[in-house]
Amino acid sequence: MLELENVIYSVKENIATITMNRGDKMNALNHGLWDDLIAAFEEAEGDPEVRCIILRGSGKAFCAGWDLKASYYITGPIGQDHWTTSNALSALRNISERYLKIMNVPKPVIAQVHGYCLAAGCYLEMLCDIAIAAEDAKMGHPVGRGGVDSMPLWVTYLGLRKAREMLMTQKIIDGKEAESIGLVNRAVPADRLEAEVWEMAKQFTETSPDSLAIQKTSLNTHAEIMGRGATFAYHSQLNALGRVGAGGGDGININESRQRTKAKEKQMDSE
Repeated sequence: MLELENVIYSVKENIATITMNRGDKMNALNHGLWDDLIAAFEEAEGDPEVRCIILRGSGKAFCAGWDLKASYYITGPIGQDHWTTSNALSALRNISERYLKIMNVPKPVIAQVHGYCLAAGCYLEMLCDIAIAAEDAKMGHPVGRGGVDSMPLWVTYLGLRKAREMLMTQKIIDGKEAESIGLVNRAVPADRLEAEVWEMAKQFTETSPDSLAIQKTSLNTHAEIMGRGATFAYHSQLNALGRVGAGGGDGININESRQRTKAKEKQMDSE
């Protein structure tokens, strides 16, 4: 069985469970967790015994976003002390390629969302085929107003008007509201979340894996025809250029974004 430092990987009854295991850090995506997630998805994709994948988090959060102290997204390329146009474009392109790698795994993937699911946490659940959340989950994008985030699926799933509201106001919503606007497929009581996800996963294991692979691939190809790949490229490019002040601007103030995120987390903890 695959052994990773930041992810617990297990297979039972043809279902692979990928558990992000930085619970003490609310499963914030640092370099190690992001690398281990990709390794786990590759393992599940290549295992003919696996017919469905569940993605979940340990502790009190699904995922609280990118790690503010050290991650491919926040702190820049390893070994380089600042963002440049070249390294920013390369870094964001690699991140987007990994987004699509998860999205294109030819097996059903279910996100099991509980607790905090913020910023990149929402990115992860949007990359899954199905997302089921606890009714009391906290979801949103509280990372500072302005700029361009690297995930275009907000508009795809929510529509332009609701995506504007979520991103421009930094609104935090619960699982029930997330279901009502299309951010997740379903919201269930927290004590029923694991059982509901497992029940759906078992449905997928009872279907021909080849049939599901063809169906999922056709849906993903349909999304490509509609411009999915171009939107990922566009968002990654604008996000990258914002880091270095394209056109003479100030670019993204990473420290300010960190401070706003921490302030929002403290506010939610006190509520």
